[in-house]
Amino acid sequence: MKTVVYADDSKTSLMYVSLLVKRFGFKVMPADSGREALRLIKLAGADVVMLDVHMDQMDGFATLRYIKEDKMTAHLPVIMLSTDADSETIEQCRKLGCYAYLTKPLKVDLLHATLQECFFSYRGTNRKHLRVPFYRKVSAVYHGMRYELFSETLSEGGIYLRKENPFPLGDSLDLTIPLTQGNSQQLKGTIIYIKELLGDFFTLPPGMAVQFKEMAAGEALRLKNHLETIIAGDIFEGQEEKIIER
Repeated sequence: MKTVVYADDSKTSLMYVSLLVKRFGFKVMPADSGREALRLIKLAGADVVMLDVHMDQMDGFATLRYIKEDKMTAHLPVIMLSTDADSETIEQCRKLGCYAYLTKPLKVDLLHATLQECFFSYRGTNRKHLRVPFYRKVSAVYHGMRYELFSETLSEGGIYLRKENPFPLGDSLDLTIPLTQGNSQQLKGTIIYIKELLGDFFTLPPGMAVQFKEMAAGEALRLKNHLETIIAGDIFEGQEEKIIER
């Protein structure tokens, strides 16, 4: 599992952002200062570092400088976070070698995309869309017949449906996906991957990956909002100060 070291002297930010990053599927090691972040990197290692810019005990500038000047850590991508959107602050961080600079309140999709780029872009395997576990019953119409299938995961780009005998690759489905409070969303999709019963079905059950197609802008936004509610709805509601937003 990929590891993120995240330093912020705001306990509230540290809690909510760490929780969000964990829900993205990464291990998080929180630190309340730049000094503590450096200690964690040395002792336990890291794949990506996230630093608040303005901290009392060794701020983000100094921590970033230490990371980039040390041959053992210079390769680490560092994401700077701050409510400070001043162009001089951003430019100073970029000159020190940060990978990205994100302003608070953080956007869920932007943070996800930035972490994906840090971890996987060099391999070309980064996920473009948010993906969440989604264990719901989905209605699928195939060649005029209606099937009730359980899903495994849902993203802005598609859905994985469980089925012992998957439909053929390239075929189309009309889907009705349950949302919150009894609402649903109708989408069209194409089967782009199938997994049959043979093989390791403990990792992924037999079924098929369906890629959404012909989505209007309003449909895409509605689905994106639903996914962000699944992954961070309680975070949106629990913040006394706005740290993370849609």
